[in-house]
Amino acid sequence: MPDPIDIIVGRNVRQLRARRRVSQLELGEALGLTFQQIQKYEKGTNRVSASKLHQIAVFLGVDISELFEGTGISQFTNRVELSPEAYELAVSFDRLSSIAGKQAVKTILNLMCGQATENAA
Repeated sequence: MPDPIDIIVGRNVRQLRARRRVSQLELGEALGLTFQQIQKYEKGTNRVSASKLHQIAVFLGVDISELFEGTGISQFTNRVELSPEAYELAVSFDRLSSIAGKQAVKTILNLMCGQATENAA
């Protein structure tokens, strides 16, 4: 028997997908899944991983909290909204295995932000 939360999340995915006139096939292709897997997610038969929930929200252009509406789970608070470019940069940063490399990226960004601040003043 599916968990009630999985059923609600699946229903929300289905409703948001339908509102945007996206087929199960289109959503599946965007996520690297079959439309049958999307059907299972939408029925709550299969649980959706956190990474897939994020991908679904990004693809549908909604805040991830919309996928949890009606579950009674408290809203996410104090989160930073990232542009697609910033998100891509954050993912790339997390993939760096070198501590020195991460520090170099942070130094470069801090210098560039300082420079941008000085130029704006």
